[in-house]
Amino acid sequence: MPPPFRGHAMQHEKNHFILKISCPATSGIVAAVTSYLAGNSCYIGEMAQFDDEYSGTFFMRAVFRFNDGHEGDIQQLKAGFDAVASDFAMQWELHDTRRPMRVLLMVSKFDHCLTDLLYRYHKGEMDMTITAIVSNHLDLRPMAEREGIRFIYLPVTRETKAAQEAALMKVVDETGTELVVLARYMQILSDDLCQQLAGRAINIHH
Repeated sequence: MPPPFRGHAMQHEKNHFILKISCPATSGIVAAVTSYLAGNSCYIGEMAQFDDEYSGTFFMRAVFRFNDGHEGDIQQLKAGFDAVASDFAMQWELHDTRRPMRVLLMVSKFDHCLTDLLYRYHKGEMDMTITAIVSNHLDLRPMAEREGIRFIYLPVTRETKAAQEAALMKVVDETGTELVVLARYMQILSDDLCQQLAGRAINIHH
């Protein structure tokens, strides 16, 4: 079984962290988060937020680093943030940009999306570890093997869809996959699978 594949990693001059948050929309969220980070000697380089009025959910993404000359403890920072998260019933995660995200690619027969992803990957534009390429067809197996990436064949029919998706989630869990990219994967995911992959899947068609 081939190990997870990582191409040329992007180099970060300074160690940055990405904080992602979702919670019920209310006032004071941005102030609480930014005050906490500033109070722990952090500099916010990027920040974006969005209020989904339909669901009443607030989303936020902040990219930050510790101030120059300050050796911060990210584990201590995470532990302290629990209190802020609790006040707003947040679901949150903190990602260290020095550690590449573990990504599983899903394809069917068309190769243009996969080709583009691998091209950008080798150029260093995507700092990720590809845990596997999963497909419901065998057409792109040679491409995966040429790249030295593990290929997993999971055929699916209407009758076997539930079992196939269960097998897929087993792969996701076993490989420690953090993000699933549907790269021209020509199957509609069930509601149950969408719930299991909520916030961890991207669908690209071009």
